Parts: sequence; structure tokens; C-alpha cells
Amino acid sequence: MKKAHGYSMKIHTLHIWIKITSKVIVLLMPLMLINTGHAQLYEGNYSNYSYYAEAINIKSINGKFYAYIVLLFNENPHFVNMIQKDSIPLKIMGNEGFHIKEYKNYINTLRDKKLKSLANLLLTIYLEPSKFDIKTLHNVEDVLTGRNIILKFSKDKTAWSDKISLDYCIFGKKQLVDIKHPFFEIKENIYNIQPFIYYDEFSTSNSTFYFDMIYINPVEVDNDYIIAKRIINGENVGSLFFVGSQITDDIKYCLSRAFRDRKNIKNEIWKMFIIHELTHKVLNNKYNNFDQVQGEELSLGSTIYYNPLLGLSILFSYLNYNAINPHRVAAMNYVRFISKNTGRADLLENPGLIKFLPQGELQNLSKKHFIANLKNSK
Repeated sequence: MKKAHGYSMKIHTLHIWIKITSKVIVLLMPLMLINTGHAQLYEGNYSNYSYYAEAINIKSINGKFYAYIVLLFNENPHFVNMIQKDSIPLKIMGNEGFHIKEYKNYINTLRDKKLKSLANLLLTIYLEPSKFDIKTLHNVEDVLTGRNIILKFSKDKTAWSDKISLDYCIFGKKQLVDIKHPFFEIKENIYNIQPFIYYDEFSTSNSTFYFDMIYINPVEVDNDYIIAKRIINGENVGSLFFVGSQITDDIKYCLSRAFRDRKNIKNEIWKMFIIHELTHKVLNNKYNNFDQVQGEELSLGSTIYYNPLLGLSILFSYLNYNAINPHRVAAMNYVRFISKNTGRADLLENPGLIKFLPQGELQNLSKKHFIANLKNSK
């Protein structure tokens, strides 16, 4: 879930130059159809869920392999030069086929027979794309995933050369999202990507432009977890920001009462992020809907349905933003809906009163709100 700047972050693919810092960090530090059940049915199994990615260096064996795959398919030497500065100088990049030559040189340095065979297979895929069908390419993708190289081949059947390109290529791992959305039935596998190195498109939580991926920034999860824990313990949070907002009394009230099990606080916050991003993902994939306000409004309603008080803490954060942005507009729209459907004009004047509504009523209103807004998006 993004902070104040929202979900409109432009995603750059690896087909173009990616502006990346050379600092290798442990990025993941501290982390379709309507159903009719109740919130308690959406408890995912988090016992096997990992918040954090390992600190895998780009200079590792698989990291170097990744860098040369990007060089071969995208003619992008950035990652190779991250491993060794000026390994591929600017002056040779104008030479025809420089990327193929450098990739072959890399293959010649390999001593591991399995890795060398796989590297040669990638070269053949690039040079002789007509030999490979979709099923074979998927099998290669699976093998590369085992080496923490997450990529997707794209075969352009209309191109005269039948060229195979990469939709994306990421050094990291992906983990299947096993959380059920409160309202959407999602039949496709969706993965949370956990990159090992920094990418601009994975700087804040977002639904990504990749069809089967979302990204949850565990630093954001950890920040909100620390705030919730401090509030519950009666500690000072005056200098902290929750979802991009200074912490108000309404936020404190909700966070102090949102968790039935104090040992499960981080899991609950993580689930909230997942549900939020899944809402955007389905709107993007199934409805081709990229409207920022509507996306935030439906995501907000989904999280309030899942955990009313935790979801309301997000609502009050959005309402407290100084700037008029999609988050704040979505929050105001939600308040107007609640006010209208409860017949309570006082909620418009003082949205903080919403937190005193019975949680069952909040869930019913959120479901009604979701259905009404989804119809408008079709």
C-alpha cells in the first residue's frame, strides 16, 4: 500500500534503461465475481509466509547469470557493470551484436556444467526462437525461478523474425499469495515479488503492471506494525507517520482496538496490504480499470470489510492528508456513502464518529458500497 503518492507510480520494464542505485540492500528488511461470506472466512495461512527476502548479492553466481540474461535479451549492460564497473564500456555498445559476443564470453567462463548448459539454452532461445514453443519456454522459466531469476518470455507471432523477448526479468523470488479477497474470486495465481536488488518499480507497495504480481514493501508493513504496537502499549508516537499521515486520535482509537491477538498484529497488517493490492490487481486485470480514485475507494472498502477498525485507521489517515489526492477523495467518497446509507448527516461533519458504528454494520455497509461502485466500473 503506497503512502501519500498513491498507486499511480509509473512502472518501467527492463526493456529500457532502468535507473537503479548501485547500493545492494536487504530491501525486504523489517517486512472474479462476488462472494457472500463473512470476514472471518478470509484468514489466510501465514505460517509459511515470508516477509523478508534474503540478502543475495548481484555478484553471486545466480546474480551474475541474471545480469547476463538481461544483457542478452535487452542489450542492457547495467547489471553486468554493477558487478564490475565498466566491464562493458560505452564505446563497444555501438558495435553490432556486442551483447551476444559478451554473453558468449560469459559462457566460456563457466565451469558448472548445469549452469553452462542452461546458459547455452538461453542463447539458443535468443538466436533460434522458432525452435521453442510456449510450453518449453514455461519450463525454462520454472528452472530459472529456482535460481531466483524471475522472468517471462514473450513470443511475438506477428514479427517476421518470431523473436522472443522478455516481459520482465527480476532478480529475486516470488511467493504465491494465498489470501482470499473478501469480494473478488481470484482464480489466477498471483505472486508477491520479493526482489533481491533495488528496482524503481518496487520502491513502494503497488499492484505492478505485471499481470500475475503484486509487491508489498515489508518496510512499510514494519513501520505500521511498530506504530500499532506502540499505541497498544501506550507509548509515544507523536513523531511517526501512519500510512503517510500524522497520527490522530481517531487513528489511535482504531489501532488500539483492531487486533484480537497481539501476537498477530503484523500478520493482520500484512493481510490488509495484500487485500488492498489484490483489489487494484483485479480491477486492472479483469476490468481494465486504472482509475485511481475508484481503485482506492474499492480497496478501502475491502480492507474495512476484512478488519473494520484497521481499515478505518487507513480511512482516517487518508482524510488527514493535506493535499487533495486520489486517496483523500476516495476516503471522502466512502464517508459520503456511509452518511447517506445510514441517514446520518453528522458523519459528514465529523467522520470520526464512523468508528463507533457496530462492526457488523460497517461490514454490511462496506459490502453494499463495494457492489455499488463495482457496477459503476463496468
